[in-house]
Amino acid sequence: MLSFLFTYRLSFGTIYCFTVCQAKLDIAFVIDGSGSIEAYGRGNFKRCLNFVKRLVVSFKISRRFTRVGVVLFSYRPRLIFRFSSYSRKRDILRAINKIKYPRGGTKTGLAMSYAQRVLFRRRRGSRKSVMIVMTDGRSQDRVSGAARALKTNRVTIFAVGIGRRYNINQLFQIASSRRHVYTAGFKNLPSIVRVIKTKACAGKRIFLKAICLLVCFVCGCLCFSFIFVFFLFDF
Repeated sequence: MLSFLFTYRLSFGTIYCFTVCQAKLDIAFVIDGSGSIEAYGRGNFKRCLNFVKRLVVSFKISRRFTRVGVVLFSYRPRLIFRFSSYSRKRDILRAINKIKYPRGGTKTGLAMSYAQRVLFRRRRGSRKSVMIVMTDGRSQDRVSGAARALKTNRVTIFAVGIGRRYNINQLFQIASSRRHVYTAGFKNLPSIVRVIKTKACAGKRIFLKAICLLVCFVCGCLCFSFIFVFFLFDF
């Protein structure tokens, strides 16, 4: 589930460290649930959901810090939950686990417009708005208009192309810039979690909390200890 920042081996065990971004963000995941996801490999939709969960656990989830919303789409978009629905990480992860694979076509532009209408209709003060659009293919509708409306509303958009059949030109139209476009195979999605997390935090004065898990063997028993280290970054 976690993307480790580094590991350090000791004679009596291993320390695993990962960072958690503590910034005031509203992050909307727009998830492709079209038929091609599973057509290219059984279990691919679950891999997409696991990618979303990996990103969620890398942020400090609360009403004060990061809030998460999810829209699932194929031919039509469907709201899974709003920013205000959950304020605890475990509740968000549980809700993501319950998402059912819808199948159908791919209307990414419609899904983005829908997400803006239901999730970003009311902005809260200085909170940064982020949308992460995940798709494995070419949209059957136009995406440029929806993307332009979101950017005008100061929403930072990441475009994630998954597999081999995505349309790179559409990803460029969706994303805030070419530096906000990422591609990966279904099985390699964890490799882009850290870079997206770091860039989503950019532009905010934030704390990155390094949580270190010490795993060691004592008298034949497996032991776990947590170490918390705080860093202040000004991106």
